[in-house]
Amino acid sequence: MINIIHKTKLRADKYISGFLVISYITFALFFRVEAFLVLIVYPFVALFFYGILKIVSSVDKRNRGDGHNLNRFLLGIISIFFSLAFLFFIINQPNISFLTIINISALPILIVGFAAIVKGRFVSIYSKKWRILNIGIGIITVGFSIEALISSYFIYQNLALFNLISLFVILFANILSRAALYLSEYGLSLMHLRNFKIFFYIISDYLIFVNHEGNLVLEKF
Repeated sequence: MINIIHKTKLRADKYISGFLVISYITFALFFRVEAFLVLIVYPFVALFFYGILKIVSSVDKRNRGDGHNLNRFLLGIISIFFSLAFLFFIINQPNISFLTIINISALPILIVGFAAIVKGRFVSIYSKKWRILNIGIGIITVGFSIEALISSYFIYQNLALFNLISLFVILFANILSRAALYLSEYGLSLMHLRNFKIFFYIISDYLIFVNHEGNLVLEKF
């Protein structure tokens, strides 16, 4: 069995964790209200994606027959409902402006961009061309995220909509490039859309390894 946990991955994770702490502290110095809000908002965003993962897990053929699929599906629906209800409540507060939403969105996207640079630079087991692409997209992501935060800090309202759209377009590009990067470890291509579910397994609670026959094996933690 060849384990996917590679020392360069652990090294990259350390850099990303350190940057996460530093970026949040710096963010809090300039955006105190937003820094408090992210501690409330981000867990509910995570709850939303947790709900999606539970729903997907409930229809996964690997889990058929274990008697818990209905529970997974209901838990997923409840998680999505409560997360959306709370986020809708927060966004509609009178002191939450459009710029506040941009700031809350820019911080995690900044971290995603930095992670793309680090993984592309240090994790040697990925395909070289996807590593280079992720570094490029990561640099663009970091640049746009910082620009969005700076323009928001100086209240450039005319750039607000442009910044928000740019951030989410770049986030989508990061998802695709990161999927291609992770799949390249196993010689898989994102050109085959069915491989995207492997990316889902990689970022969820599955251990992926190559057995002695050279086949991919998925196991839940």
